[in-house]
Amino acid sequence: MCDKRIGTELGMLNNLIKRQMVCTTGKDEMANITGMQAMILWFLMQAKEERFQRDIETYFRIRRSTATGILNLMEDHGLLRREPVEQDRRLKRLVLTDRAKALYERIQQAMAQTEALMEEGIDPEELAVWFRVCEKIRANLEKYQRKASEGQG
Repeated sequence: MCDKRIGTELGMLNNLIKRQMVCTTGKDEMANITGMQAMILWFLMQAKEERFQRDIETYFRIRRSTATGILNLMEDHGLLRREPVEQDRRLKRLVLTDRAKALYERIQQAMAQTEALMEEGIDPEELAVWFRVCEKIRANLEKYQRKASEGQG
């Protein structure tokens, strides 16, 4: 067992990635967009079909309340709107605004630049191992959280 802690390391990486996105995108119209909002915008921009809040919750593995808060803020900032679906008026599709679409290129470039920077000096085999380890950590945490939510934790 080594002296390093996985959670601490991931927390530091998360903070560094957030700061890098700010450095990469600049301040102007991107000033009020958080890293998570940028990732959600990117996710919605890549979509070939309609997207809903539950898609955000599933893809980013976040709780409904967290997704609601983020999407409400994005709506307040004029990045998206929720539109009712014809078949089920309770269901609301997420639609990007023109403002969000105008930021697409900046978000795409920032994410690509940040990914390239993070991969610098890491060979493909090392990266493959890192992703396998991350998947195992994610599976461990999700398994525990499922058990805990069922009252078995």
